[in-house]
Amino acid sequence: DNVVVALYFALLFYLAKAGEAKTSSSSKEETLNLPSLGDDIVIANGETPNQITTSSIAYSIASASCLVTIGELLTRAICPSLSSMVITSIVTVLAATIQPKWFRKLRSSGSAIGIVFLQLFFAASGASGSLLLVLRRAPSLVAFSMMQIAIHFVFLIGIGRGIFRLDPNELYLASNANVGGPTTAAAMAQAKEWNRLTLPALLVGVFGYATATALSLSLGPLLTRIVA
Repeated sequence: DNVVVALYFALLFYLAKAGEAKTSSSSKEETLNLPSLGDDIVIANGETPNQITTSSIAYSIASASCLVTIGELLTRAICPSLSSMVITSIVTVLAATIQPKWFRKLRSSGSAIGIVFLQLFFAASGASGSLLLVLRRAPSLVAFSMMQIAIHFVFLIGIGRGIFRLDPNELYLASNANVGGPTTAAAMAQAKEWNRLTLPALLVGVFGYATATALSLSLGPLLTRIVA
């Protein structure tokens, strides 16, 4: 799965064009500007960017750890079969809504730390895949995974571009969020400098985890009974 998905992501990155799409709207949209490694951190709306210090890094890691722990405990208590990422995301949004000043102070350091962990995530995913090994041991699984992604891509582009005339870059990002999840989608939005699409990509990816996981777990036994 990692091998096929990695190749598909390479295709999406090749098709997508960097830079924000031009819009005819005269109103100024508020964007989510996250930093890239080696770049100066600039915060929108004229706010003075917070410096990244050892204290801010420690506070960011501690806050994130607390939110993840709370989300994990609530998931075990409410719905153990559900991914903890769903409830953790809800808890994080609620915390940021209740205490905006605290999380605003952690924006710079938290974003920088998040980018570092995203790089580690991609490195680990790439290291765990071997194309020759997969083709040798499970060629049918490779064919099945490629067929799934091909159907998904044709359907998404056919409906989104052919009928609704949506922006191709937004469709590619939506495909990334559906196939890879919120982490890969946010990374793609940042890499292509689509700052206004970073937050929607995260939300779409989390929504996919919340809905598709339950549907697939219920669909699996049904298909097993049909085949048997």
